[in-house]
Amino acid sequence: MALCQKRQSWFRCLLIAAMMIAARAPVAFAGRGWQMGSNEAYVAQTDDGWVLPIWRYTPRVEIRGRSYPPVVLCHGMGANRFNLAQTGPGNLATWLASRGRDVFVIELRGAGRSVDLTPDARSGGKWNYDFDSYRDKDIPAILARIQQVTGSAEVDWVGHSMGGMLLYSIAGHDLGFSGNVRIRRGVAIASPGMIQDLPIRLNMMLHLAEWFPWEQLPNRWWLRTIIQLYPHFVPENEPSLGFKGNYDPSFIPDFVANVGSDLSRSLVRQVRSWYGRGGIFSRDGSVNYTDEMKKSTVPIRFIAANRDHIGSIKSVQRAFEAQGPEKDMFVLGKDSAGNRDYGHTDIVAGKYAPVDTFPLVESWLSGKAPLTASRD
Repeated sequence: MALCQKRQSWFRCLLIAAMMIAARAPVAFAGRGWQMGSNEAYVAQTDDGWVLPIWRYTPRVEIRGRSYPPVVLCHGMGANRFNLAQTGPGNLATWLASRGRDVFVIELRGAGRSVDLTPDARSGGKWNYDFDSYRDKDIPAILARIQQVTGSAEVDWVGHSMGGMLLYSIAGHDLGFSGNVRIRRGVAIASPGMIQDLPIRLNMMLHLAEWFPWEQLPNRWWLRTIIQLYPHFVPENEPSLGFKGNYDPSFIPDFVANVGSDLSRSLVRQVRSWYGRGGIFSRDGSVNYTDEMKKSTVPIRFIAANRDHIGSIKSVQRAFEAQGPEKDMFVLGKDSAGNRDYGHTDIVAGKYAPVDTFPLVESWLSGKAPLTASRD
C-alpha cells in the first residue's frame, strides 16, 4: 500500500512538473486564428478590474409583429466565445441572428480576450476567482452593459455546460439580481445540476488542481497538445468534445486549438467540492444553487445529450426537477428517437446542431411549440 501511494505521488509530481514547464513554454501547435464575424464589440468592466468582451451579432432579418429582448450566449468552463460562435456550421450566434434575434456572445473572466484586455491577467495575476466570481461580478457587469447598449431591461440567456449552470445559480434570485435587468427566458444545454460519475481523465484533472502551484491552470496548452494525437488516440465519444462523427474531421483540430481557455485553480477546486453532493454550491457551501431553483420564475428549457459523460441525463434531470413550474426538458440522441447520438459539445458545436439543437433553442425563446426531438 505504501509503495502504491509512493508511486502515485511520484506520478503526480512528474505530471505537475510537466504542466508547470508547459505553462511557461511556447505552444507547439496553434490552429488558424479565427475571426468572430460579429457586427459590433463592447466591453464590460467588473468592480474588481476584469475587462470582459461582448460580441454583438445584430439581427439579419426583421421579425414582423414581434419584439424580443437580446439573447446572451454564455460559454462553458475552460472555453471561450468560440464555444457558441465558431467558424463551422455549429454557430448558434449567426443562426439566431439570421432569424431576427439580437445576439450577444460573452466571455467571462479568464476566457479568450478577457486575458488580453485585463491588466495583470496575461502575466498570471488576477486568477484567484471561482464560480461565485462569475455569478456575483461578471454577470451583473455584463447585463448592465448590454442594457446600456440596447436599452432593454430584459435578456434571454442560453448557456452551454457551465454557462447553463450559471443560469441555474441566478434563476432563483433573478428579480433585482443585476439592477433593473432580468432574465426573461433561458435555455441550458448539457448543463449538469450536480457533479458525479465523471470520466477518469476529468476526475484526475480536478484532483491535480489541488497540488498545482499556480492559480492559472494551463488548460489551453493542454488542449492544443492532446489534439495533436487526433484522431489516433481520441475515443469516438471524447468526454469533452463528444462524438467525432458529428464533426467534419478537418474542423476538429482548429476548433480545439481556438476554443480552449486557461482555468483558475480556485474555480476547479470549487467544482471538485460539489462532487457527489447532489447540487452546485456557493463558495462557502452555505447555498445549494440547484435547490434554490425552486424559487425560479424564469422559464427554462433543459437540453441533454443521450451519451454525455459530463452533463449526463441524470445530472440534467436533477436541475430540471429542482426548477420552478415553467420548464421542459429534451434529450437528444438515438435513445429518444433521434437520428444520431450526442456527447457534451457536439450538441452545440457539431455539424448537426443547426438541425437538432438550434431549433429547440429558438422555439423556446420565441414561445413557439417544440419543433424536433423527444421530450424526456
